[in-house]
Amino acid sequence: MNVPVDWETLWLGGFCAVGALGGLPVRGADYAAQAPLDDLLSLPADTDVYVEVTLEAAEEAWSQRLGGAMVVLARDAYRARRLLHQAAGIAPGEWVGLPANASHDLAESVKHHKALPRFLDLDAQLQLAPSTARYTWTQVLRGLWQPRDAAWLDCADTLPMPGAAKRPAVTLYGLHLSAAGGRPGALMTFKDEALYAAVKALRQPEDCPDAARALAQSERLPELARRQKVNLAEARRGLCEAAGLATHAPSSLALATAVAVQIPLECDPATFYAYVEQENTPVRWLTQIQPLHYAALRADGAPNHRETAANLARWLYVPVGPDYSFEEIKHGVLGVVKAAEYLGVRWRSNPAYAAEYAALMDRTYGAGHDAYRPLFALDGARAAGG
Repeated sequence: MNVPVDWETLWLGGFCAVGALGGLPVRGADYAAQAPLDDLLSLPADTDVYVEVTLEAAEEAWSQRLGGAMVVLARDAYRARRLLHQAAGIAPGEWVGLPANASHDLAESVKHHKALPRFLDLDAQLQLAPSTARYTWTQVLRGLWQPRDAAWLDCADTLPMPGAAKRPAVTLYGLHLSAAGGRPGALMTFKDEALYAAVKALRQPEDCPDAARALAQSERLPELARRQKVNLAEARRGLCEAAGLATHAPSSLALATAVAVQIPLECDPATFYAYVEQENTPVRWLTQIQPLHYAALRADGAPNHRETAANLARWLYVPVGPDYSFEEIKHGVLGVVKAAEYLGVRWRSNPAYAAEYAALMDRTYGAGHDAYRPLFALDGARAAGG
């Protein structure tokens, strides 16, 4: 895209709301887009690898890739967590803080250590509630947002972002190598040299990944991350400017695979999701990907798990790929724009602009039109339909 797109004025004039109930979607059902990053994280099976690569060489390459971080490679994320729990001296019966929607793999790694998961709530911005546990895992789904005050950060479902970012005490990433032999690989970074040394001392040969493929993934990462970062920024700009909805800035620590878009409080989340989905936009609900852990619903689980569930349900996952064309980015944005327009929450983050647009629709189509009618309070104006 050589010329910057004016997303704010790209789709003005109103969509026919009746079309939402059976009109043509943004995409046909057989539309074949290029692969999102979700499908490209794994190292291709036919990647050329060096024949002789030591684990030390692979770790040194990853350390350089991550700005000189202390790096330990492991066979998979589950085993990496178990080594960390052992090295940190977590005692049987000790509480370990986890998000209320912790992945099954993370929760099991705590339980199999004979420790007790202490499930914590998530606020409207998906930040973790304070924890009194000695150790607490923060888990950010596929790099979608920047964590706050994380000590141990689990990003096992995506790759690291290259560079010398300010990382927590411990950060876990997936390497996404070939699953052959049950060694998809994992990577941990450390700030504490003693803990780093303790994990390395505990690691056994069977705990190690394929060093050659780990090195190959390190060499593949910079260009993959560069292209993804460009497309993520453009998709997010489009969603902010054309839909006027809140989005999360992606993590600076982990490679984001999508843009997270928040559904406004004035709109029922299930209805909004249904409208976007019927446009054949490749969108998912965060709760579809990683819902509340069943144990978080118990009496000794997350204290406000219902509110946490409601907070999760207000976030959509709009996938992005490193090879997306502008047309593919535009399709992902337009599905959300149309849903926001139909349901009266377009430009929720810019009420003054929403008021101007609503007035334009009134002048263009006259009273009783089926075009945009904002259903939220406007600055100095009456919300249409309110």
